[in-house]
Amino acid sequence: METCRILVVDDEPDLEDLVNQRMRREIRSGRYSFVYARNGVEALECLSGDNGIDIVITDINMPEMDGLTLLEQIPAYDPKLRCVIVSAYGDMKNIRTAMNRGAFDFLNKPIDFEDLRNTIDKSMKHLGEIREAFEARDKMLTEGRS
Repeated sequence: METCRILVVDDEPDLEDLVNQRMRREIRSGRYSFVYARNGVEALECLSGDNGIDIVITDINMPEMDGLTLLEQIPAYDPKLRCVIVSAYGDMKNIRTAMNRGAFDFLNKPIDFEDLRNTIDKSMKHLGEIREAFEARDKMLTEGRS
């Protein structure tokens, strides 16, 4: 089983400790690996480092660059990344905006960690399908040139 690398983007100072505590079994088993950023600018710096991120989980309201703006920027770094919004602002306008900007899913705060696990697993399954489709496309393009 391959480790799922997850970038968590949130300016809440206690979130990193909470995630590491609540997901400790998954971290210890190698199922999940978490990287943290405090805002969208830090997240883009992390993504530009090409560190194998599979999923981005981001809050909406943050300083410097909010999560909705981050969503618009992510395809330039990796169009296959799955992005999940986690926000206390679960109103329909934010949900629609997030989905229209490429969010794969939307979760409400406070975080239900069982729901988060299910969302990560669903995102990874979808990501696997997308990677397979990209590989098949690339193979067809390569064979078409020969």
